Amino acid sequence: MTQRTAGDGQYTHPGGSAGAGAPSPVIERLVDLERRSLLAEQARQQAHLLRTPLSVIDLIAETLQLETDDATRGERLARIQGAATTLTTKLSDMVHANRFGDGPVRRCDVSALAADIVRAFGGDVVVGSDHGDMVPVERGSFEAAVVHVLRLIGVGTDCNGACNQRPQLRVEARDGMLLLSLAAVGDAPPDVPRERADFKLMAQAAERTAQDHGGRLSLKPASAVIELPQAEAAD
Repeated sequence: MTQRTAGDGQYTHPGGSAGAGAPSPVIERLVDLERRSLLAEQARQQAHLLRTPLSVIDLIAETLQLETDDATRGERLARIQGAATTLTTKLSDMVHANRFGDGPVRRCDVSALAADIVRAFGGDVVVGSDHGDMVPVERGSFEAAVVHVLRLIGVGTDCNGACNQRPQLRVEARDGMLLLSLAAVGDAPPDVPRERADFKLMAQAAERTAQDHGGRLSLKPASAVIELPQAEAAD
C-alpha cells in the first residue's frame, strides 16, 4: 500500500513493499502529519515567491496613479492595484488555511518521540538513551520533521526500486544540545532524488522546524543530524 504526499512521488509504508497490508494507526498519523507539513510548507513557499512581485506591482500602480491626471488611466491603474491586493489577500488566506505546527511549545521527551518514529519505520535505537531528553518543541511539527528527514535519507521511499533502507537512531547530549543522528542502513546506498519538488519541500520544512526550535539540521546523502537545545539550556 502506498501513500502520496503533496508532491508527485510515492512513499511506501514501512514494513514492506506496496501491497504488504494496511498501515498501523501510528503510521497513518505520521503520514498525516507529513502531508499537512508539506502542504503548509508549499503554501508558505508560494506566498513568499509571489508577495514580492505583487508588492512591486502595487507600488508602481499607486505611484502612476499619483502622477496621472487622466481619469480613465487612473481607473485602470486602480484596477491593477486592486487585483494585486486581491491576490496578496488570497495568498494570506492560503497560508492560513494550510497552517501547521502552530500548537503550543511544550517540553517533550524528543529522543523517545524520535525513537518511536524510527521503530515504526522498522528501525531501532543503536546508541544512547531514548527517554528523558526534554526539549521545548511543538510536537506535531517535530514529528513531521523526523519523518521528512527519514524520507530524505532514503527510508520509506521508492529509492532503488524498493523500500530497502532501515533507519537507525543515535542519541547524544553535548554542550547543552541534544543530537538526534539518523542513518539509513541497507544493501545499497539510497538514491534519493532530492531535486524533486516534494523532497525540496521536505528539506525546507525540516530545516524550518529545527531553526524555529533554536537548532539546526545537518543533512547528508544517507544520514542526518537534528540538533536541538535541551530544556535547561533553553531556560
